[in-house]
Amino acid sequence: MLPVRLSPRTLADRDRLFAFLVEMSPQVADRAMAVLQDALGDIGKFPRLGRPGPPGYRRLVVRFGQGGYEVRYRIVPDAVLVTRIFHTREDR
Repeated sequence: MLPVRLSPRTLADRDRLFAFLVEMSPQVADRAMAVLQDALGDIGKFPRLGRPGPPGYRRLVVRFGQGGYEVRYRIVPDAVLVTRIFHTREDR
C-alpha cells in the first residue's frame, strides 16, 4: 500500500466541494467526503485502479448521486500524489 498525498490544490478542491454541498445538506456533504476518502484509500491500495488520463496522470471517477467526482493523480516514487478533485459536471 502506498501513502496518498494531497496537493495544496487538492485540499482547496475538497474544501470547495464540501462548502458547496454543505449549504444544501450537511448530511450529503459528509457522505460525499466519506465516499471520496474511501476512493483515496482504494488508490493507495491499488494505484493503477484509475484509467490513464493526461500524460503522466491517472483519473478515477467516483460515482456519487447523479454525477460523481474525478480524482486526478500521479504515481510518484513511494506515494500516490492526488493533484485535483472535481465534480464531473463542473465546467473546468
